Amino acid sequence: MERCQKCRKWFGEPKEVKVGDQVAFMFARTRGRQSQLCGRVGKLMLIKSDGFSVIYRGTVYHADEVAHPDEPSPLTLAFSGVCECKDQPNE
Repeated sequence: MERCQKCRKWFGEPKEVKVGDQVAFMFARTRGRQSQLCGRVGKLMLIKSDGFSVIYRGTVYHADEVAHPDEPSPLTLAFSGVCECKDQPNE
């Protein structure tokens, strides 16, 4: 993915990930009434139809979205958004 020169948001297709790759993912940690979103980088173990299994520090997490570590993480895309400019160059 690349940054748009006009709005500075991300556009383009993300890199493909495969089993064994390091991937960025996010999960929710809940303690009582408090909830916290966490972004981490772990090893992709399994690609399933409903998500991904990622191992981080010996614990297996289920993630709906993963990204290559060189790409913006799902958490970054959730906060910054995706470019919707009309004049993007064709890839």
